[in-house]
Amino acid sequence: MMFTMIQRVETFELPSDSVISDTLKPHVNDNFRVLTSPGGALYCDPNTGEAVYPKILTTGAGNAIHIPFIFAKLIAMTGKERPNVVYIGTPFFDREGRYENGTVSFRKIGCRIKRLMVAEDDTTPSSEEMRRIMVDWSDLIMISGGNSLFAMLRWQSIGLDLLIKEAAVRGKVLCGGSAGCGCYFDSMQTDSLKPEACKLSEKVLTELCAEERLNWSFVRITCLGFINAFCIPHIDTVGTNNIARVDTAKKMLLEAHMKLEADRDSRPIFGFGVDEKAAIIYEGGKIKIFSAGQRATGVGDATCHILFVNNLNEVMCIPITPNTGESLTMDELIDRAMRSVMALQSPLDLIVDDRVSNACHRRGCSAAIDFMTLIEDPATIEQSLRNELPEPSSIEFMTLGEKKKSLSFNKSKPQDPPVHVLPLKETHFLHDNVAPAPPPPQSISVIQVIPPIIESSVIHEDDMSLPPPPDLSPYHHSKMRSQSVDSFVDMLQTMREIPG
Repeated sequence: MMFTMIQRVETFELPSDSVISDTLKPHVNDNFRVLTSPGGALYCDPNTGEAVYPKILTTGAGNAIHIPFIFAKLIAMTGKERPNVVYIGTPFFDREGRYENGTVSFRKIGCRIKRLMVAEDDTTPSSEEMRRIMVDWSDLIMISGGNSLFAMLRWQSIGLDLLIKEAAVRGKVLCGGSAGCGCYFDSMQTDSLKPEACKLSEKVLTELCAEERLNWSFVRITCLGFINAFCIPHIDTVGTNNIARVDTAKKMLLEAHMKLEADRDSRPIFGFGVDEKAAIIYEGGKIKIFSAGQRATGVGDATCHILFVNNLNEVMCIPITPNTGESLTMDELIDRAMRSVMALQSPLDLIVDDRVSNACHRRGCSAAIDFMTLIEDPATIEQSLRNELPEPSSIEFMTLGEKKKSLSFNKSKPQDPPVHVLPLKETHFLHDNVAPAPPPPQSISVIQVIPPIIESSVIHEDDMSLPPPPDLSPYHHSKMRSQSVDSFVDMLQTMREIPG
């Protein structure tokens, strides 16, 4: 398949090697997507109906590509021992030093490398030559870090954005870090407007006072659109303006959410944060997350994070457990992150101890907060509740004031042997201002129902797969629950209604 090259009449160039903000700021809201539906298939074969997705490996920081653990995975994706590499250094204005550093690992294993220099008109090849290098010759295309907004404008003006898409359709592997990470997403957070984000950065920094160096803001720009999310590279770092990238990303996400709130048909915007030493492998429309070291903060392993706005207009940032080998679509990652938050707000917290949390880690959930089940089989809890709780007519409920509580079950129905369970933890309130659940009706002693429910709920450390109750949507809470015995019983009674 061949794409028709769109010739742009005017190419984009900076007026000088040191002017950035005045030239780039008006283009923050430009649309650089090459896909009409961001995150969708690049191409569908009309004969077979097979969908073609890009093959991408990116890292939060550009130099993380060369970590041996990550670099080995990148080479394996090409299916060749020494792939042909095209290096695109547009975000760094084709600086020589950046090229040497960016290709060092490829040169060590004997790869042939072609450097595509398009930052300026006098070094830009013809459209035909660019296509020959990108689509016909390459096995792998690497995009450097640097000024993302400048690169997007430049690629669009010369048609290189379309060649990147065509190369992806042909099965070429795309990679990069920092700017070379966010450019593949629907949109990204960038520091492209900072004073030193120019070709003569060292000279600019010597001419500016400390206050002038801090006088810039992160911006959100659209990108190629291969992955449908708002990307935040270096999410575990602080910008040169002394502002944490994650804090600015949350504000950007909330602002975008508020603008879309009135449009019920629009898809919510979700963030995808990438730590500096985290890697993403995107193949077949699915994502794998890998960690190659600690976060820049020094706390925990590097990973990726899902950001979303909950029903209280709070921006949540949920980590994804790396190195599990699990492949999930972006929608599946988002759904898991949102259910993780619901799990924290669930009374199930009452019966979770360290053994369950460790089991969740082994299953590859999003840290300890992403436990979604305490049962091996989704039908197990429902069946066990049915076995232990017959129809109300066969139970003798004692009054609340009686000290001696007993339940009379149908003798014809076999009973499961008692099961030892984890001890109840001390109650913890997640929200200090949440009112406790109302007391149950006096006609039924709910307290008496607790023992058989708990005994029948077998906890398996090695399998956590039960989805949350269907009525607990992150966007539609029926009511806020407190961590009380009453709310715990309410939740278990709701779970009985899950179809088998």
